[in-house]
Parts: sequence; C-alpha cells; structure tokens
Amino acid sequence: METLSEQLTELYESKWNGLMEQLEANGLRDKLQCPFLISLLRSGQKKEDREKEQALIGYDKWYAQKGTSEHEEWYTKADIKIMFFGKEPNGWERDNAEEHLDVGDLMATYEDFLDDNYVAIEGNGGYFRGGSQFFKRGINGMMAEIKDNLLSAYPGKRVSMIWNEISKLSARTAKGGGAVSVEAHGIEKNFFHVIPDEVEILKPDILIFFIGPGMENNKYYNYILENFKLNGKPNPLPNLPTGEDVIKLPIEGVKFAYKTYHPGYAPKEANTFHWKLYDAILKDIKENIDQLLEKE
Repeated sequence: METLSEQLTELYESKWNGLMEQLEANGLRDKLQCPFLISLLRSGQKKEDREKEQALIGYDKWYAQKGTSEHEEWYTKADIKIMFFGKEPNGWERDNAEEHLDVGDLMATYEDFLDDNYVAIEGNGGYFRGGSQFFKRGINGMMAEIKDNLLSAYPGKRVSMIWNEISKLSARTAKGGGAVSVEAHGIEKNFFHVIPDEVEILKPDILIFFIGPGMENNKYYNYILENFKLNGKPNPLPNLPTGEDVIKLPIEGVKFAYKTYHPGYAPKEANTFHWKLYDAILKDIKENIDQLLEKE
C-alpha cells in the first residue's frame, strides 16, 4: 500500500509539467518561489546523515528506502489531525538557474524541515523549534493547549498537525516571499489546483486558516472558496471584539474549520490579542469535541 507521501508525490507530479510550462511561457518562473509541497515523511536522521545518503544513492532511491508508513505515524496515528494554513510560503525554495528543482527536491525540503525543526512529544503532539510567529504563537500555542487542556479528559488520545499554504506560489521579494499577482494565481488555479486533493489524501479533522480578517475584501478568503465548498453560511464566533475576528466555516468533508488573523499580525499587545482569538477557537472545539472523540 502506498504511503500518504507517495500519494502526494503522484498528485504533484501529475500537474508539475503543466505548471512549469505555463510559468515559463508567461515569464514568471524566475519571479516566483517554488510551489509549496507537503510530505509526511520524518526519517529520524540528522541532516548530515540524510545528505550523505542522498548524495550516494540519489534522492529517489533514498526516498523509496526510507519512505514507509512507519515514518508517517507521527501524523497518521493521531486521533485529531489539524491542518494549519498560512497565506503563502515565505523564504522557502527558489529554482536554481542551472538545474531546476523538481517535486522530489521540494518534498525533501519539507521533510528536512520536519526532521530538523519539529520535535515530536512521545505519545502526543509536538512543537517547532523557533521559527516565525506562525510556528511559535500559532501552531505551537494551539497544539500545546489542545494537548494539555482539551485532551486532558481523553486519556490516550493524541493530536497531530500538518501545515499548508492557501497560495502554493509566492512572489520573490527582498525579505523572502509575498503575495502573487492575479496572473500568477490564475496559473496556479488552472494548472496546479491541488489543495482539495491534499486534504482528501491527508484527511485532517480540523482546518485553521491564518489568513487575516474579512471575507469579501480578503483575497485569501476567495482562495478558500476556490478550493472548498461551503455547506451553509460562515458564522462569526461570539464574544469577540468584531464579527470578523474568528469565522467558523462549514467546509464540506471537514469536521471543523476556522479563519482568523495571521499569527504574525502585530497590534498593540499582540500576544493578548491573538490568544483571545485562539481561546475562542479552542472553546468551540471543546464544546463539540465529542464529534471528534468518544470519551473513554
């Protein structure tokens, strides 16, 4: 049976050439960062050991030898699976002018990042070392609260996460990345429409979109609508300063989905601001957690 990472590889490779041809034809390939690709593989090796093996036997053979379902159990064996979405990749990977990167290279980048930065806690969850506020405040903060508080009444139950970007493409900027043009996004929409398939393969229970407030004037919200079907009307969570702070989205095929500010948004007293929003999301999950778990 194929691993989930192998299924993702087939998905990406089925669309890769078409995407690259369109970016080349429109003079965009060298103006964008590489598409953001996901893998679940955590080899457990140190970076220098992985690089030595990949250099000796080639990435494809290394992947085939190392990529077993056992290396994905940190995610697959969890009782609650969460997919966190940012806006677009920032400072991720860029094509080498002499030798273009491919699907394997980019999935290896994701795998290396997990191996080097994600610390799995034995028995339940994990956290990222350092990183931006997306990881520190957003993913780490929410995962810790779910693990330590929401699941405290459910002995033996586990939570895991994977992160994604609602825009697979990103502009190249001096600081790393940025929003793409309408033209570039149109190419992604038409030739690399993979997010619905990623969700189908990975089957997260909860989606959390860190994309900012608003709907009509938020292009990232429009990206959500391009990728997901809503079964009903989006609902603001109560007891927050405005009706746009956290919106619960009735996405078809997903148990819970929420849209809120990006963790990097820095108003006055930023940590207090963001935790009002996260506490509202966590409260809603807790009130409905029996839809995810049966209490022992």
